[in-house]
Amino acid sequence: DESQVVGGYDNGDIRRWKIEDGQQQGPTMQAGSKINSIVVSRDGQLIVSGDPGKVLVWNGATHEKAPQFPGHGGYAWAVDISSDSTKIAAVDGTCGNSIHIRTPSGDRLLPPLPHHYVRAVKFSPDGSRFASTSADSGSRVYNTHNGDILFDSGPGGSTDAPLSHNSLAWSSDGQQLFVPGARKILCFDVSKPLYSEWSIHPTQSRICVASNSKFIACATGSSVSLWDCVSHKQISGIITYPTEIKCVTLSPSGKYLACGVGTSITICDLRDVLSSEYFSGLVSVHPRMKLTSLTIITLRNVSICR
Repeated sequence: DESQVVGGYDNGDIRRWKIEDGQQQGPTMQAGSKINSIVVSRDGQLIVSGDPGKVLVWNGATHEKAPQFPGHGGYAWAVDISSDSTKIAAVDGTCGNSIHIRTPSGDRLLPPLPHHYVRAVKFSPDGSRFASTSADSGSRVYNTHNGDILFDSGPGGSTDAPLSHNSLAWSSDGQQLFVPGARKILCFDVSKPLYSEWSIHPTQSRICVASNSKFIACATGSSVSLWDCVSHKQISGIITYPTEIKCVTLSPSGKYLACGVGTSITICDLRDVLSSEYFSGLVSVHPRMKLTSLTIITLRNVSICR
Protein backbone atom coordinates (compact mmCIF):
# COMPACT_ATOMS: atom_id res chain seq x y z
CA ASP A 1 0.00 0.00 0.00
CA GLU A 2 1.21 3.49 -0.85
CA SER A 3 0.77 5.44 2.33
CA GLN A 4 3.82 7.57 2.98
CA VAL A 5 6.00 10.20 1.37
CA VAL A 6 9.64 11.08 2.02
CA GLY A 7 10.99 14.60 1.51
CA GLY A 8 14.49 16.09 1.53
CA TYR A 9 14.97 19.71 2.58
CA ASP A 10 17.31 22.66 2.16
CA ASN A 11 18.58 22.40 5.73
CA GLY A 12 19.64 18.76 5.29
CA ASP A 13 16.64 17.20 7.01
CA ILE A 14 14.93 14.12 5.59
CA ARG A 15 11.41 13.45 6.84
CA ARG A 16 8.83 10.74 6.26
CA TRP A 17 5.16 11.67 6.31
CA LYS A 18 1.92 9.73 6.41
CA ILE A 19 -0.25 10.74 3.47
CA GLU A 20 -3.57 10.20 5.26
CA ASP A 21 -3.10 12.72 8.06
CA GLY A 22 0.20 14.51 7.36
CA GLN A 23 1.85 13.22 10.53
CA GLN A 24 5.61 12.70 10.56
CA GLN A 25 6.67 9.06 10.85
CA GLY A 26 9.83 8.23 12.80
CA PRO A 27 12.69 10.55 13.70
CA THR A 28 14.04 13.20 11.35
CA MET A 29 17.12 12.07 9.42
CA GLN A 30 19.86 14.71 9.29
CA ALA A 31 22.28 14.70 6.36
CA GLY A 32 23.97 17.96 7.35
CA SER A 33 23.73 19.63 3.92
CA LYS A 34 21.02 20.65 1.46
CA ILE A 35 19.42 17.57 -0.07
CA ASN A 36 19.81 17.55 -3.86
CA SER A 37 18.21 14.20 -4.58
CA ILE A 38 16.54 11.41 -2.64
CA VAL A 39 15.15 7.99 -3.56
CA VAL A 40 13.60 5.07 -1.68
CA SER A 41 14.07 1.42 -2.63
CA ARG A 42 11.08 -0.47 -3.99
CA ASP A 43 10.78 -2.53 -0.79
CA GLY A 44 11.02 0.56 1.40
CA GLN A 45 14.06 -0.76 3.26
CA LEU A 46 16.60 1.80 2.02
CA ILE A 47 16.61 5.56 1.58
CA VAL A 48 19.45 7.10 -0.45
CA SER A 49 20.21 10.82 -0.38
CA GLY A 50 22.67 13.01 -2.27
CA ASP A 51 23.89 16.43 -1.15
CA PRO A 52 26.71 18.85 -2.08
CA GLY A 53 29.35 16.70 -0.40
CA LYS A 54 28.26 13.09 -0.08
CA VAL A 55 25.92 10.18 -0.74
CA LEU A 56 24.22 8.65 2.28
CA VAL A 57 22.26 5.43 2.75
CA TRP A 58 19.61 5.22 5.48
CA ASN A 59 17.67 2.34 7.01
CA GLY A 60 14.10 2.87 5.82
CA ALA A 61 12.60 1.40 9.00
CA THR A 62 14.83 2.84 11.74
CA HIS A 63 16.12 5.94 9.90
CA GLU A 64 19.65 5.09 11.02
CA LYS A 65 22.49 6.25 8.77
CA ALA A 66 24.82 3.71 7.18
CA PRO A 67 28.55 4.49 6.72
CA GLN A 68 29.29 7.18 4.13
CA PHE A 69 30.08 6.08 0.59
CA PRO A 70 33.88 5.88 0.30
CA GLY A 71 35.44 7.98 -2.43
CA HIS A 72 32.38 10.10 -3.20
CA GLY A 73 33.41 13.48 -1.91
CA GLY A 74 32.03 15.58 -4.73
CA TYR A 75 28.72 17.25 -5.44
CA ALA A 76 26.11 14.47 -5.47
CA TRP A 77 23.71 15.99 -7.97
CA ALA A 78 21.46 12.94 -8.41
CA VAL A 79 21.02 9.43 -7.00
CA ASP A 80 18.99 6.35 -7.88
CA ILE A 81 18.64 2.75 -6.67
CA SER A 82 17.96 -0.36 -8.76
CA SER A 83 14.65 -2.21 -8.47
CA ASP A 84 16.29 -5.10 -6.59
CA SER A 85 17.97 -2.69 -4.14
CA THR A 86 21.46 -4.04 -4.89
CA LYS A 87 22.93 -1.10 -6.83
CA ILE A 88 23.10 2.63 -6.26
CA ALA A 89 23.91 5.17 -8.96
CA ALA A 90 25.21 8.62 -8.03
CA VAL A 91 26.18 11.62 -10.14
CA ASP A 92 29.38 13.35 -9.01
CA GLY A 93 29.13 16.88 -10.35
CA THR A 94 32.59 18.05 -9.27
CA CYS A 95 34.96 15.15 -9.76
CA GLY A 96 35.18 15.10 -13.54
CA ASN A 97 31.40 14.96 -13.98
CA SER A 98 31.05 11.22 -13.57
CA ILE A 99 28.61 8.47 -12.59
CA HIS A 100 29.41 6.07 -9.75
CA ILE A 101 27.82 2.64 -9.32
CA ARG A 102 28.12 1.02 -5.89
CA THR A 103 26.40 -1.43 -3.60
CA PRO A 104 24.38 -0.08 -0.66
CA SER A 105 27.37 -0.88 1.55
CA GLY A 106 29.59 1.31 -0.63
CA ASP A 107 31.53 -1.31 -2.59
CA ARG A 108 32.44 -0.05 -6.05
CA LEU A 109 30.90 -2.12 -8.87
CA LEU A 110 32.21 -0.09 -11.82
CA PRO A 111 34.93 2.51 -12.30
CA PRO A 112 33.67 6.12 -12.49
CA LEU A 113 31.96 6.67 -15.84
CA PRO A 114 32.64 10.16 -17.26
CA HIS A 115 29.77 12.14 -18.74
CA HIS A 116 30.32 15.89 -18.98
CA TYR A 117 27.78 18.12 -17.27
CA VAL A 118 25.63 15.11 -16.35
CA ARG A 119 22.49 16.09 -14.49
CA ALA A 120 20.41 12.93 -14.03
CA VAL A 121 20.75 9.16 -13.70
CA LYS A 122 18.03 6.51 -13.68
CA PHE A 123 18.02 2.69 -13.64
CA SER A 124 15.80 0.88 -16.13
CA PRO A 125 12.78 -0.95 -14.63
CA ASP A 126 14.63 -4.30 -14.56
CA GLY A 127 17.90 -2.76 -13.39
CA SER A 128 19.97 -4.19 -16.24
CA ARG A 129 20.74 -0.72 -17.61
CA PHE A 130 20.92 2.83 -16.42
CA ALA A 131 20.62 6.11 -18.26
CA SER A 132 22.16 9.53 -17.83
CA THR A 133 21.52 12.87 -19.46
CA SER A 134 23.77 15.89 -19.83
CA ALA A 135 23.30 19.57 -20.50
CA ASP A 136 25.72 19.46 -23.45
CA SER A 137 26.81 15.87 -24.14
CA GLY A 138 23.54 14.10 -24.86
CA SER A 139 21.84 11.14 -23.23
CA ARG A 140 23.35 7.70 -22.75
CA VAL A 141 22.33 4.21 -21.70
CA TYR A 142 24.85 1.92 -19.99
CA ASN A 143 25.06 -1.78 -19.24
CA THR A 144 24.76 -2.04 -15.47
CA HIS A 145 27.03 -5.08 -15.26
CA ASN A 146 30.08 -3.83 -17.18
CA GLY A 147 29.51 -0.12 -17.84
CA ASP A 148 29.47 -0.47 -21.64
CA ILE A 149 27.64 2.31 -23.48
CA LEU A 150 24.65 0.73 -25.22
CA PHE A 151 23.15 3.94 -26.57
CA ASP A 152 24.47 7.46 -27.09
CA SER A 153 22.24 10.16 -28.52
CA GLY A 154 25.09 12.57 -29.17
CA PRO A 155 24.85 16.29 -28.34
CA GLY A 156 21.47 16.52 -30.06
CA GLY A 157 19.97 14.54 -27.20
CA SER A 158 21.13 16.98 -24.54
CA THR A 159 18.63 18.59 -22.26
CA ASP A 160 18.34 22.28 -23.04
CA ALA A 161 16.26 23.03 -19.98
CA PRO A 162 17.00 23.93 -16.36
CA LEU A 163 16.27 20.49 -14.91
CA SER A 164 15.19 19.67 -11.43
CA HIS A 165 17.48 17.05 -9.92
CA ASN A 166 17.20 13.62 -11.52
CA SER A 167 14.49 14.25 -14.10
CA LEU A 168 14.59 11.19 -16.36
CA ALA A 169 11.97 8.52 -17.09
CA TRP A 170 11.77 5.04 -18.67
CA SER A 171 8.92 3.19 -20.37
CA SER A 172 7.72 0.01 -18.63
CA ASP A 173 9.59 -2.26 -21.07
CA GLY A 174 12.83 -0.31 -20.74
CA GLN A 175 12.99 0.37 -24.48
CA GLN A 176 12.20 4.07 -24.40
CA LEU A 177 13.93 6.85 -22.52
CA PHE A 178 12.20 10.18 -21.91
CA VAL A 179 14.33 13.32 -21.57
CA PRO A 180 12.74 16.72 -20.85
CA GLY A 181 13.68 19.82 -22.82
CA ALA A 182 12.77 23.49 -22.60
CA ARG A 183 9.67 23.15 -24.79
CA LYS A 184 9.46 19.44 -25.44
CA ILE A 185 10.01 15.90 -24.22
CA LEU A 186 12.41 13.76 -26.24
CA CYS A 187 11.64 10.04 -26.52
CA PHE A 188 14.59 7.84 -27.51
CA ASP A 189 14.19 4.27 -28.72
CA VAL A 190 17.32 2.86 -27.12
CA SER A 191 17.42 -0.19 -29.41
CA LYS A 192 17.42 1.92 -32.59
CA PRO A 193 18.88 5.26 -33.70
CA LEU A 194 15.41 6.78 -33.58
CA TYR A 195 13.73 9.42 -31.50
CA SER A 196 10.53 11.39 -31.42
CA GLU A 197 9.46 14.45 -29.52
CA TRP A 198 6.32 16.18 -28.42
CA SER A 199 5.72 19.73 -27.35
CA ILE A 200 4.93 20.83 -23.83
CA HIS A 201 3.92 24.28 -22.66
CA PRO A 202 6.97 26.55 -23.01
CA THR A 203 8.58 27.79 -19.83
CA GLN A 204 11.70 29.42 -18.49
CA SER A 205 11.27 27.61 -15.17
CA ARG A 206 12.95 24.38 -14.16
CA ILE A 207 11.41 21.18 -15.48
CA CYS A 208 10.64 18.19 -13.28
CA VAL A 209 9.48 14.84 -14.66
CA ALA A 210 8.50 11.58 -13.01
CA SER A 211 7.03 8.35 -14.34
CA ASN A 212 5.55 5.10 -13.11
CA SER A 213 6.50 3.61 -16.52
CA LYS A 214 2.92 4.02 -17.78
CA PHE A 215 2.56 7.78 -17.84
CA ILE A 216 4.72 10.82 -17.21
CA ALA A 217 4.09 13.74 -14.92
CA CYS A 218 5.78 16.88 -16.24
CA ALA A 219 5.96 19.91 -13.95
CA THR A 220 6.97 23.33 -15.24
CA GLY A 221 6.48 26.54 -13.33
CA SER A 222 3.37 26.09 -11.22
CA SER A 223 1.61 23.50 -13.40
CA VAL A 224 1.70 19.73 -14.02
CA SER A 225 0.66 17.90 -17.18
CA LEU A 226 0.27 14.12 -17.59
CA TRP A 227 1.37 12.23 -20.71
CA ASP A 228 0.89 8.66 -21.92
CA CYS A 229 4.23 6.86 -22.35
CA VAL A 230 3.03 4.99 -25.45
CA SER A 231 0.86 7.45 -27.37
CA HIS A 232 2.76 10.55 -26.17
CA LYS A 233 -0.61 12.26 -25.80
CA GLN A 234 -1.67 14.44 -22.92
CA ILE A 235 -4.13 12.46 -20.80
CA SER A 236 -5.49 15.11 -18.46
CA GLY A 237 -6.03 18.80 -18.08
CA ILE A 238 -3.32 20.98 -16.59
CA ILE A 239 -3.06 20.72 -12.81
CA THR A 240 -2.13 24.10 -11.36
CA TYR A 241 -0.69 25.18 -8.02
CA PRO A 242 -0.33 28.65 -6.47
CA THR A 243 3.49 28.72 -6.58
CA GLU A 244 6.39 27.15 -8.48
CA ILE A 245 6.82 23.38 -8.22
CA LYS A 246 10.32 22.46 -7.05
CA CYS A 247 10.08 18.68 -7.45
CA VAL A 248 7.59 15.99 -8.42
CA THR A 249 7.17 12.24 -8.11
CA LEU A 250 4.59 9.51 -8.72
CA SER A 251 3.73 6.54 -6.54
CA PRO A 252 4.58 3.16 -8.17
CA SER A 253 0.95 2.49 -9.11
CA GLY A 254 0.38 6.02 -10.32
CA LYS A 255 -2.36 6.64 -7.75
CA TYR A 256 -0.65 9.62 -6.21
CA LEU A 257 1.18 12.66 -7.49
CA ALA A 258 3.42 14.36 -4.92
CA CYS A 259 4.73 17.87 -5.54
CA GLY A 260 7.03 20.14 -3.60
CA VAL A 261 5.04 23.37 -3.75
CA GLY A 262 6.35 26.36 -1.85
CA THR A 263 7.12 25.09 1.65
CA SER A 264 4.77 22.09 1.54
CA ILE A 265 4.46 18.62 0.06
CA THR A 266 1.14 18.41 -1.74
CA ILE A 267 -0.46 15.07 -2.65
CA CYS A 268 -3.02 14.68 -5.42
CA ASP A 269 -5.09 11.52 -5.95
CA LEU A 270 -4.81 10.88 -9.70
CA ARG A 271 -7.51 8.22 -9.97
CA ASP A 272 -10.05 10.96 -10.50
CA VAL A 273 -7.75 13.12 -12.60
CA LEU A 274 -7.09 10.51 -15.25
CA SER A 275 -10.70 9.42 -15.55
CA SER A 276 -12.40 12.81 -15.53
CA GLU A 277 -9.63 15.26 -16.47
CA TYR A 278 -10.09 16.96 -13.14
CA PHE A 279 -8.25 16.43 -9.91
CA SER A 280 -9.66 15.76 -6.45
CA GLY A 281 -8.59 14.32 -3.13
CA LEU A 282 -5.93 16.98 -2.62
CA VAL A 283 -4.13 16.72 0.70
CA SER A 284 -1.62 19.31 1.84
CA VAL A 285 1.03 18.21 4.29
CA HIS A 286 1.93 20.50 7.21
CA PRO A 287 4.09 23.40 6.00
CA ARG A 288 7.75 22.91 6.83
CA MET A 289 11.00 24.13 5.32
CA LYS A 290 11.69 24.73 1.65
CA LEU A 291 11.44 21.34 -0.07
CA THR A 292 14.08 20.34 -2.61
CA SER A 293 13.37 16.69 -3.42
CA LEU A 294 10.84 14.03 -2.52
CA THR A 295 9.74 10.49 -3.30
CA ILE A 296 6.78 8.27 -2.43
CA ILE A 297 7.49 4.92 -0.79
CA THR A 298 5.49 1.70 -0.61
CA LEU A 299 4.98 -0.05 2.74
CA ARG A 300 3.32 -3.42 3.31
CA ASN A 301 0.35 -4.05 5.58
CA VAL A 302 -0.64 -0.41 5.68
CA SER A 303 -3.97 0.84 4.41
CA ILE A 304 -5.16 4.31 3.49
CA CYS A 305 -8.52 5.55 4.73
CA ARG A 306 -10.47 7.16 1.87
